[in-house]
Amino acid sequence: MTAKTNQPAGLITVVLNQAAPFGDRHDAAMDLGEYDEPEAEAALLQLVQDQSVDPDIADAAGESIWSIWSRQDRSEPALIESFHPEARKFFVHGRA
Repeated sequence: MTAKTNQPAGLITVVLNQAAPFGDRHDAAMDLGEYDEPEAEAALLQLVQDQSVDPDIADAAGESIWSIWSRQDRSEPALIESFHPEARKFFVHGRA
């Protein structure tokens, strides 16, 4: 149980580490979509609001936010407008 509790923190560390390998960051961005903790959402939001982030990372983070918000039946149109285009597409067209 402790490992599951600590998992989002480890994923957040990887996804926000620009020196981490691309594949690790991408996987972490995808995996964070399984967690509803505010810290996971905050890390994903940091990525999708960075217009200079790699488009594939923005895509993975956007899909994860879409997953989290879908489970919570949430929508924040004003916030979505600030997303990287690759992240925003999940909210315009639904899940790819």
